[in-house]
Amino acid sequence: MVDTIRLATARELAESGSLRETTVTAEPGGYVVTFALENSERALATKDGTPRMFSGVHAAARVLAQLGITRYRVDATATAGAEPLRRSRPDRARALKQLHEDSAYLERIREAVAEARADPRPPLSSTEAHLHMEALKTRLGDQLQTALKRHSSRE
Repeated sequence: MVDTIRLATARELAESGSLRETTVTAEPGGYVVTFALENSERALATKDGTPRMFSGVHAAARVLAQLGITRYRVDATATAGAEPLRRSRPDRARALKQLHEDSAYLERIREAVAEARADPRPPLSSTEAHLHMEALKTRLGDQLQTALKRHSSRE
């Protein structure tokens, strides 16, 4: 396992001029930043102490710029001739799926509104709609009661 160094420590070493060389190295799944010190080489670490993987050189460069490091080497020999790997983004996949569902729902609403606007019948007020629904419920309830009475008389 490679020795690692935390971001805060790397910042202090960069400010003091103790870093001899910085390298961004391509590895399967991303890029790792390593620092050459006087007697050793260390990789930039995550909070749990494992080497931090960057999605690309630009992501690593942003962190290095925050450390005040503007000169570094890029070693991409591990990717020579290989297709770049794309990391899975399940969060984006879920967001795109939700966007698709929202779009389909919005389209159904637009169609329903267009259909309602094209309806030639006169519009009903809230009171008229309420009275219409009450009459409909009463009529259907009466039909149901009649059907139940017929069914129970057969038995």
